[in-house]
Amino acid sequence: MNILSKFAACFFLVGLTLAKAQDNQVEAFPVIEFETPVYQFGTVQQGEEIRYDFKFFNRGNQVLKIKSVRPGCGCTTAGEFSKSIEPGRSGIIPIKLSTTRFKGPLSKSVTVTSNDPKHPTSFLQIKGKVWMPVVVDPQVAAFPALKSLTGEKTSIIKVTNQVETPLQIKNLRVEGERFKAVLKTITEGKEYQIEITTIPPLIYGSNRGTIRFETNIPDARNHQISATAYVMAPVQVVPNRILLKEGVLAKPMKKYLTVLSYQDTPLELSDVKMSVEGVKIDTNILNNGKHHRMTLTFPAGLNVDELKDAKLTLKTNHEEFSDFEVPVGSYRKLKK
Repeated sequence: MNILSKFAACFFLVGLTLAKAQDNQVEAFPVIEFETPVYQFGTVQQGEEIRYDFKFFNRGNQVLKIKSVRPGCGCTTAGEFSKSIEPGRSGIIPIKLSTTRFKGPLSKSVTVTSNDPKHPTSFLQIKGKVWMPVVVDPQVAAFPALKSLTGEKTSIIKVTNQVETPLQIKNLRVEGERFKAVLKTITEGKEYQIEITTIPPLIYGSNRGTIRFETNIPDARNHQISATAYVMAPVQVVPNRILLKEGVLAKPMKKYLTVLSYQDTPLELSDVKMSVEGVKIDTNILNNGKHHRMTLTFPAGLNVDELKDAKLTLKTNHEEFSDFEVPVGSYRKLKK
């Protein structure tokens, strides 16, 4: 072997050794690695509590610090987790999931933040299926954005038996005077419908009630259905109060207010007054007279903290909703 060949072989061996050493090198910072970022809990009965400890490792050569663990919803909570993990060591993040309010496929997430510079945010998942012997679907009878106090509206609730024992529904009752409930048999012992209907006259705003019943199935004795009917007032002022920052205004401040009409005829406004001096009011009429958008310009130098019982008042041509009063004040005072 000549001298050049020997040098080439020597350089090759040195390069191979350096490359191998580089492959085995531990990162010069903390590195988080989860044993599994997804936990599959299979199928459980509604109401069961799921518990799982997510195990993780520090694959770097600096101390790994867990900054926060944030579940995605109130049904998921985190226990006392490992906060500081030495290089080469492991830690756990215990997670608890309540299945009380769920049915069918279920997936919940947890966000973990750490001082790993390459992966400062990690995402964990808990997935599975929630099974019920008796399915009530939906569990809420909702009647949103109704425009009449007198019309009747009906919502259909399906009750399905998922076990071999024939289902019996007993003691169907309604709490609240705005709704009635009627039970209908679709398939004896297997499938039923509950028709929930509004009882006029309703009231403007929210009308609430609760429908309850029992069954003969041991693990599904008691059930309840929430009923809500919201009737929109024919005239509304949005927002219902005007909030300003505390202190003296350094420059003019604009606030916006809209008077909305849900009646067929155009809405007319009159006697629009502001108790605060120096406020300029500009009105733009939209949607064929059904919407009145106001721009309120509060003057520079106004001391918001000194406002007392300040308000905007106006009148409309609607017989029932003719007078409106909108409070004006600071965030601190009006949000109490």
